Amino acid sequence: MANIFKLSSSRLSSSITKLVLGLTLSLTLIYSCLLLAYSWLIEDNVFNRLVDEQVKLVKQQYQSTGKVALPHSQMFQLHRGSAELPEEISLALIEEPERVEFTISSGKTFHLARFNIEKEEYILLADVGSIEVSPDYFQYVVRWLIALSFFSCLIVALVAWRMGRRISQPIEQLASAVKTVNSDNLYQLNEVVQQMPNNELGTLAKSIELSFTMLNQALAREVHFTKDISHEIRTPISILQNALSKKQLNSEAELKLNDRQDYAIGFSPLSVKQMETATEALSQTTHVLLALARNESSSAKSLSLNKLIEQSVLSHFELNHTKKGQSLCFDIHLPNNDVMIIANQNLLEILINNLISNVIAHATSPEIILSLDNHTLTLVNQYNNPLPTGYQASGVKREGSIGIGQGLSLIKRICEACCWHMSTHYSEAQQQFTVTIDFVDMSPQRV
Repeated sequence: MANIFKLSSSRLSSSITKLVLGLTLSLTLIYSCLLLAYSWLIEDNVFNRLVDEQVKLVKQQYQSTGKVALPHSQMFQLHRGSAELPEEISLALIEEPERVEFTISSGKTFHLARFNIEKEEYILLADVGSIEVSPDYFQYVVRWLIALSFFSCLIVALVAWRMGRRISQPIEQLASAVKTVNSDNLYQLNEVVQQMPNNELGTLAKSIELSFTMLNQALAREVHFTKDISHEIRTPISILQNALSKKQLNSEAELKLNDRQDYAIGFSPLSVKQMETATEALSQTTHVLLALARNESSSAKSLSLNKLIEQSVLSHFELNHTKKGQSLCFDIHLPNNDVMIIANQNLLEILINNLISNVIAHATSPEIILSLDNHTLTLVNQYNNPLPTGYQASGVKREGSIGIGQGLSLIKRICEACCWHMSTHYSEAQQQFTVTIDFVDMSPQRV
C-alpha cells in the first residue's frame, strides 16, 4: 500500500510557496510598469499644459498689441506654418498631423501646439529636454522598485511558507497514516482523522477512514468465505472421490446406499461414469476458483514457459493414466531457448492442465498439436461435433456432454485475472478447434 501513495513532505508546501511568490512577483512587476507608465504620462501632460498656457499668452498679447510674438524664453519657439520647423519634425508632422511630441536624432524632445491667428497657422515648439526629469530619475526609480519588489517578495515568501506548511501539514499527516496503515489495525489512522481540521480536509479524512474500514470488513468476509467454502466443498468432493475409487459397486454396477431407509438405489455404468466425471470436474473447478480467490494468486515471479509445459504434459494424470489420454498423440513444438514470463506459478499450472484436460475430453482425433511461438501458446485438435452458442461462457456445453460446462470458462477467468489474452477459432472445413493464449502482456519486456 505504501507504493500507491507517493507524497513528498515538502512538495505540497513548496508548491504553495512558489505559487504565492510567483503571483506576488507578477503583480509587483505589473504595478512597477504601470507606475513608470503613469509617471511618463503625467510628465507629458504637464508639458502639454505648459505649451497650451504659452499659446494663450501669445493670443492675449496679440489681442492687446496686435503683434504675434513670444515672451522672452529660451524654451519656446514660434514658427509661422510647418515650413519653418526642423526637417525631421516637419516630415513627421505630415505623416501624423495630430502628434504633439517629437524626439529628433540629436536626442532632443519637443512638444508643439498648432493654432490660428487671423486665419494664419502658427506652431509653438517647446524644447522640453532641459526640464525632463524622467530620464534623469529613471534608474533611481527602477532601483527603488526592484528593492521594493525584493523586500515584498521576501515578506510574502515567509508568509507563504508558513501558510503552505499550515495547509500541507494535515495532508502530509493523513498521507503518512494512509501509507503506513495496517489492515489489522486502523488505530493510527483513526488518531490522525481525529486531529484533522473541521473543513473539507476533515471530511476527506473521515471518508478515507470509512473506506478503509469497509474494505477491511469486505476482505475479512472474503477470507472467511474462502476458508469456509474450501472446507465445505472439498470435504464432500473428497468423500465422493473416495467412494468411487473403492469400487463399491456390485457386478451389475449397482451401488446400494442406505440412509435411514431400507431400500437400495441402483446406478448404471453410465451413471457411475457421469458421477466420476462430474466429481473430477467439480474438484477441478473448485481448485481453480479457490486459487483465483486466494490472495497468493496475485504473487508472480519469472517462470520458464517451456519447462512448465513439459512438466504439465509429463505429470498430467488423465493424459498418462487413462485410456483416452494414452490414445492421444501430442505433436509438441517448443523453442530451444527458455520463454520467460512473469506469472503466478499455481495459476499457470492450472491453466495448462485445464487446456490438456479439455483436449482429452473433447478431441475426436488422436492428433494434437501443441506449439509455443515466442509468448503465444497454441493448442489444435480435431473436433467434428457442432459447437454450442457462447461456448466460452460458464455452464455452456454441447448436447450429450457429461461435463459441467466450465472448461473454457475457467481458462478465460485465469487469463483475465493474469491480463493474458485468450482466443478460440473453429474451422468447419477442417473440423479443427484452436485455442490460442498470448502471454505477452506479462512478459519481462513489458513489465
